[in-house]
Amino acid sequence: MISLSKNKWFWFSLLLALVISSNFLIYRLESLGPLPTGMVIGSLFDFIVTIPLLVYFFIIRKRYSLKYILPIMFAGYGAAVLIIPHGLLSAYSFVKYILFAGEAAFFLLEIYVVVKLFIKIPAILKSYRKNDSEIPTFPYRMKQAWDQHLKPSRAQEFFFSDVTMFYYSLFSWRKKPWPSDDRRYSFHKKTGAITLYIMLIHAVVLESLGFHFLLHSWSELVAIIVLILNVYTLLFFLGEIQAIRHCPIMITDKYLYLQVGIMKQLIVPIEKIKSIHVYNGPDKLTKEETKDIFDATLSDFFKEKPQFEVELDHAVEARFMYGFKRRVNKVHLRIDEPQRFYHALLEKIN
Repeated sequence: MISLSKNKWFWFSLLLALVISSNFLIYRLESLGPLPTGMVIGSLFDFIVTIPLLVYFFIIRKRYSLKYILPIMFAGYGAAVLIIPHGLLSAYSFVKYILFAGEAAFFLLEIYVVVKLFIKIPAILKSYRKNDSEIPTFPYRMKQAWDQHLKPSRAQEFFFSDVTMFYYSLFSWRKKPWPSDDRRYSFHKKTGAITLYIMLIHAVVLESLGFHFLLHSWSELVAIIVLILNVYTLLFFLGEIQAIRHCPIMITDKYLYLQVGIMKQLIVPIEKIKSIHVYNGPDKLTKEETKDIFDATLSDFFKEKPQFEVELDHAVEARFMYGFKRRVNKVHLRIDEPQRFYHALLEKIN
């Protein structure tokens, strides 16, 4: 995953604060009145153009799709409505309709992508069923079928991530997890990861019930939006639990396969593995040190040290949810049966 340096965060936060605070003070300080006629246009420009440009240059550029600019412009317009007095802003109400038109155009484009996807679903499912891979997990087999019929794009990656989440959260409950054997190794039974996610699910359900009625009395639209987000979060946690149970770490003749829930995946060719050894490093790594490491340990109430560190001859691309990628040189692992896994992988390397 790509993150900003502390220096960039500082400058972005400083410039954003200057833009918002200067506009806020202009309309709140009586000593600055009467205001020039074009002041509202200048403020709208700041919120709808300047702030999205800051977000683009500091956050979006070379990282995310340009489609995120429009929601940011909407958020900027919402901030302008809160800061600029209504009497001054009413003469420029046409601005929001321009933004709605732009958002509608992007929405139609997304609908077009969805329609193309649905047309190819039968062919994708046919390829998925025919896929007799040595790695039998749903994300691996479906990704191979997916790539046969769809061109790679960030939009496709988003849809694939959601398909994986919906599969595990809704359609995987009748299937039994793979038993541990010479190829498959569970990594969740001796952790509190699933218990942690169950607690988070309880918290989301209680928060949904409590806040929905409170928000509904204030704004029905906001209540519905928050409810949808909470349902999505609930499905995400359920999908994460099932993916952890159904996707053990695998050692095949060619690959070390690591699927950590629905959020991250790493497939390492055996010939690229330099060594595996007991981890003797520090309990907590710096941000710079973690950039080259694929952390295959699960979230827990208390973060434990990895049992093993796998070093690679060459950097391998790790895949994350929604199409994010990063190249890594090391892998950190915790396994339920560490000795059996260690000897099995060491035998494959040798």
